[in-house]
Amino acid sequence: MTRVLLEVEISRCGYPEGFELRNVSFTLREGELLVVTGHSGSGKTTLVRAITGTIEVFGGFIEGKVIVEGRDLNSLRPGDIYEAMGYIPQEPWYALVGHTVYAEICHALSLREVSCVDTDFNLLGVSSIRERLTYTLSAGETQRVLWLETLLLSPRILILDEPLVYLDEEARRIIKHYVKVALGRGMGIILVDHDPHEWRSLEPRLLILDKGRVKYHGEWRDDALPSQIPIKASHGEAKGVVVKFKNTWFKYPGGDYILKGFNAEFHKGVLTLLTGPNGSGKTTVLKIGAGVLKPTKGVVERSGSVIYIPENPLLYFTMPTPREELLMASRGDENKALDVAELFNLKYILDTPLAKLSSGERRRLAIASAYLMNSDCYFIDEATGGLDDESAASVLNALQLLVEKGKAVVIASHDPRIPHIADRIINLSREG
Repeated sequence: MTRVLLEVEISRCGYPEGFELRNVSFTLREGELLVVTGHSGSGKTTLVRAITGTIEVFGGFIEGKVIVEGRDLNSLRPGDIYEAMGYIPQEPWYALVGHTVYAEICHALSLREVSCVDTDFNLLGVSSIRERLTYTLSAGETQRVLWLETLLLSPRILILDEPLVYLDEEARRIIKHYVKVALGRGMGIILVDHDPHEWRSLEPRLLILDKGRVKYHGEWRDDALPSQIPIKASHGEAKGVVVKFKNTWFKYPGGDYILKGFNAEFHKGVLTLLTGPNGSGKTTVLKIGAGVLKPTKGVVERSGSVIYIPENPLLYFTMPTPREELLMASRGDENKALDVAELFNLKYILDTPLAKLSSGERRRLAIASAYLMNSDCYFIDEATGGLDDESAASVLNALQLLVEKGKAVVIASHDPRIPHIADRIINLSREG
């Protein structure tokens, strides 16, 4: 009989006067994979926060018990939790503490009294960014760094919240292989994913959440999973250049040139998809196009208003609740704000503080707010990151409406649901 690594019996957890998850009970054994899935806002991240002992940091509470290797979570010291449990959050930028990638990895190892060496950085392509300042990393590069930490520390329990969202195909294959190897070595893994089919070959157990309740818990069953929703494509027509890159070069402090002589035109009435491996410059193109960054060399010409929606939606907001954010963006027009809330399926959270929203809800809100701004060009980083099919469809359908209105929409993403709706695809490479 394999050893039980984790026992969870939660009667209630969530946030005062806000979202609650109820009656969740399961065990996790050595070599076992549990995939947690459900619509955006169903309670997946709330559950992860409760299990990792971080929910109170976000103003939440938990009633019940979490037993880690036979010990109550509440009785463990932070160092004990850190040794037993590895956690990579859906919003990976919150997990970094080091000023540089080198400092981040070496600090993590030092907590286990292990010295880091140059060869530690060879996995996952991290050696090429070891001197980079961590604030300059894209979400995909940040996830690679956190995965490297996990590989080096080898915790007995691994909890992953949307681990593939920001990763390119090469990194996804490596991570899937690592998960398989880790299970073979007896590690217990809880994995949150809006697309559980990514993990079917590993024969996981399923925990499906819906509106704060357990909809299904047990062995893999196709009929237990929600049906995949096709996303309709309505292609646009080019109506003039709004942003033009002319021989653009860029590099971050401590790094080499990411963009080398980049040339591109972004047209109104066109939805453009930026693809390419992690570190190829997709986020950098968005930031330069929107004027957030200035090119090291070269010129960027703009002939209209532009807006940038970052991969971390919290960097976009200026108001404390969705209602106030949408009212601000609509210049006080309540009817317009409510119409857009309906379009993006946000009406049920209008008065919920932003800090208590799920990552997917924040992402939909940020794009909804930008939608109301009526800009000429929208630069959007990972527009559908971590969103289930229903939520992704609402976002992508709304962005196609912007294109139909003659707006330019530029999305940087690894999401395989987007290419078939794009009017144009620009594939970047690490060689610039």
